[in-house]
Amino acid sequence: MNTNNTESIGIFFSKINDKDKKIFERVIAFNNSHGLKIHYCTEPTSSNIIITHENDLPQLEQDNGAVLLVISNDKSLGNIQVAPPLLITRVMKAIENAIKLIGQDNRTETQEMGETEKATSSEEYTPKRQYHALVIDDSASIRKQVELELRDAGVSTDFAESGEQALEKIKTAQYDLIFLDIIMPGIDGYETCKKMRESVEYKKTPIIMLSGKSTPLDEVAGVIAGATCYLTKPVKSVMLQQTLNRVTKWIDNFADLQKEKAKA
Repeated sequence: MNTNNTESIGIFFSKINDKDKKIFERVIAFNNSHGLKIHYCTEPTSSNIIITHENDLPQLEQDNGAVLLVISNDKSLGNIQVAPPLLITRVMKAIENAIKLIGQDNRTETQEMGETEKATSSEEYTPKRQYHALVIDDSASIRKQVELELRDAGVSTDFAESGEQALEKIKTAQYDLIFLDIIMPGIDGYETCKKMRESVEYKKTPIIMLSGKSTPLDEVAGVIAGATCYLTKPVKSVMLQQTLNRVTKWIDNFADLQKEKAKA
């Protein structure tokens, strides 16, 4: 079995149907894009993780010490279980737990710092107009921090301390971008984001989620809810400014595109 944490994690599929396999492959591709090295094995003996179904488990020989990730509701089967029907978030959590179990996180320091490096090397974008943001967080210190960062960038702000309050605010005001905490009293950030996306006016509005969590599962949950991108708290100034740089550029390009369509 591959045990060097600088090498790629090997995964072997044992009699998994195509539909389920595609879900796992999507999650694995996401992990690879976020710095993990994962590859597919043709033999179980060369793998770190074996993914199988409970019906095929008795026929599987576990002679290489690989972690068994089993599609099943029975928590006594294998090492890690993922309950059917397979959902992206369930599969993401199962793979995350399997990687923790083998103790193999092969992301290098360089890869983990990749986003910061991009932030410091990207060219600064000059917005074409002033933007108005809604900052949703139950923490006064976080609201103040984001307010100061946005003020330095020339962005005006409104505030909400809960998802319910934010949903009321968007009924009477139009915001160019939204910063949304995940963990709040009442409805959480995921549910707030979903409800915002139900509004025609906020289908395309950039929504930047804020959270103290930083696992790939949280990021996937945010994407599923409709978030544009994700920042971990405490928010680093360089990352927030990079996000503003990217988001405001998109807002301007989208506005220009809409004008061109109106002229046509």
